[in-house]
Amino acid sequence: MYNSLLLESFRSMAFSYRISSSNISKFVPVVLKALKTKLQATFLPPLSQINWKEKAEEFWTRWNFPNCLAGLDGKHVRIVAPNNTGSLFHNYKNYFSNVLLAMVDAKCKFVGIDVGSYGKEGDAGIFKKSEIGRQITNGTFFPPPRYLPGSNILLPHVIVGDEAFRLDKYVMKPYCRKQAVQDDEKRRFNYHLC
Repeated sequence: MYNSLLLESFRSMAFSYRISSSNISKFVPVVLKALKTKLQATFLPPLSQINWKEKAEEFWTRWNFPNCLAGLDGKHVRIVAPNNTGSLFHNYKNYFSNVLLAMVDAKCKFVGIDVGSYGKEGDAGIFKKSEIGRQITNGTFFPPPRYLPGSNILLPHVIVGDEAFRLDKYVMKPYCRKQAVQDDEKRRFNYHLC
């Protein structure tokens, strides 16, 4: 079925542009590769080239969250299951998917992505094995710790995520809902984190 959908897309393009579908199937991958090569560095530079101090300032001024560099989350993208993959792409939402793990700045612009993990995997597992996760875990691209605004408390910079991620020195996550309901400070923290 996947191949028939792809073939139908090529047929639609062939009809629209009056080019044979066999020719379209040859140059679409070439065009996509060229676009990636030319545009990726402009729109999604390597993590090592991002000004993280500037990103932390944006989070503080826009969201009132100090020492935060980025937000992190996973998104299941619905797909037609590839042949002979069994349940690899079948997720807990009961459909087939690839997972897009994305890191965004305070302005909700992508700063890092990991695409193509199996739908059956959870966000925390994908994060742990991804290049983004390895760099965050070993702290290689983080600016040095900074004092919280108006205090003498020195803390490291962090990435914020939802409850799917493990709490870590560099990854903040919300308090569980049960704790947040019973404590106003925890509820406010969760509000700012989300």
